Amino acid sequence: MGQCAYEWLHIEAVVVPEDARGKGLGRALMQQAEAIAASHGCTGAWLGTLAFQARGFYEKLGYSLFGELENFPRGGSYFFMRKEI
Repeated sequence: MGQCAYEWLHIEAVVVPEDARGKGLGRALMQQAEAIAASHGCTGAWLGTLAFQARGFYEKLGYSLFGELENFPRGGSYFFMRKEI
């Protein structure tokens, strides 16, 4: 789920059921979202993810870290990531 604003796509959530992971569905969803955003004039995409979630997945798709909220939740981190599209 996401929305375009100020020529940027904000990806609010990407949910792939556990039994469907590792089959390329997440990558396909992200590529489709980026293509739709680009067709609406977006020049970039950004999102947030927790340390125990999918930071590595997004990095493999070309996203880079631009901020970190430490100790959120306690003992963890929340990462802000971006990609130009």
